[in-house]
Amino acid sequence: MAGHVRTWDLIVIGGGIVGCAAALYAARMGMSCLIIERDMIGSAQSGRNLGFVRQQARDFRELPLMMASMRIWEGIEADLGRSVGWHQGGNISLAMNETGLAERREWQRRGREEFGLDTRILTAAETFAILPNLSRERSVTGAMYTPSDGKAEPARATRAFFEAALELGVAVCLGEAVRLIETGGGRTVGVWVGGRFYRSDTVICAAGAGSAALLRSVGLDLPQERIRATVARTERSQVLLPQCVSGPSTGIRQDANGAFLLSVAGGEYDVRFDSWRHMRKYADARRGNPEAAKINYLAPLERFWPRRVPAPLADIPPSRDYLPPETKRAQQAQEEFQALFPDIGDVALTTIWAGVIDTLPDMIPALGPVTGVEGLLVATGFSGHGFGPGPMAGMIMANLAAGRPASVDTRAISPDRFQRALN
Repeated sequence: MAGHVRTWDLIVIGGGIVGCAAALYAARMGMSCLIIERDMIGSAQSGRNLGFVRQQARDFRELPLMMASMRIWEGIEADLGRSVGWHQGGNISLAMNETGLAERREWQRRGREEFGLDTRILTAAETFAILPNLSRERSVTGAMYTPSDGKAEPARATRAFFEAALELGVAVCLGEAVRLIETGGGRTVGVWVGGRFYRSDTVICAAGAGSAALLRSVGLDLPQERIRATVARTERSQVLLPQCVSGPSTGIRQDANGAFLLSVAGGEYDVRFDSWRHMRKYADARRGNPEAAKINYLAPLERFWPRRVPAPLADIPPSRDYLPPETKRAQQAQEEFQALFPDIGDVALTTIWAGVIDTLPDMIPALGPVTGVEGLLVATGFSGHGFGPGPMAGMIMANLAAGRPASVDTRAISPDRFQRALN
């Protein structure tokens, strides 16, 4: 609980990796901070994602953010004094035909020439040399490889930032949701949690999929949607796969204990009663990538159906939301893993789970201040790839909260781009 003191230099809404990092870095600058989390630390997507820490294949508008974050990851365990399962083994994206290889070659060219990234294109022979267990029977044309990319344990990393923040005196309110961001005279003055008011002139909204509803109350109609994604975990293996691998449709990561984490790209869009709100804004995204989300029209009714709740996962904090994983997606991921790596892919699944990806129509985050509401900072809409840039996003939020420069140019991913679209 937050105790009797109810005024802070900074209030952070959301106990994911961005929020916890922001609180830590702000506390290091001498600010008094309060984290408010509806459930538990890392119980949402920060603790449920696949665990890739990648620069490779990102939208170029957010690549500078991720490259800056990589520098934090490279020293994260020494900085926090805790193990987070960090391993810089690289990221390989397989190309199964010449068209796919050409697309990767074009991204690699821009990444190298414009950003100085160490990504390179591999021939089929070079790909098999780096991935000796990759099936020779699959028609692998080549791959895109970024050696400086890495991986980490999501829940452990999020918790590490949180524990380091606690050691600096950051306060926390768990198990209760912010219901309103209070403003007055064109600036933030605090937040309401139930019937209690917590005062601060600076508020960071890093509430993931819950951000849009809070921001509407202060005049920012963020077109945020929710995609339910499924992740599967296998039994442990004695064979090591140091690299993160992106197959035709499945991401593959071996965790610190030797188990493999698998996830098919995309997820389920569970229709809600207010789904009409942003339907038109996602028309281009649906046309450009129709497989990204399967529309579940029965979702409003399914919430009334009796469902078997899966056993809690000891390493993933629970959420009050029941998020049913999709068995078919887990099976699809397992089948692709077995086809790509027949020598190591024949391991049974031990568990599957789901998480909610908070998306925006252009699939890049909204990060920065909100014009017209002084003291309000936003970090949301990471669209399924926010774990990697999370530490740097938190540092940027802390710098802005303290009145310092952001250290990374975030104009291309400002939340104001949606205000402009509405005008």
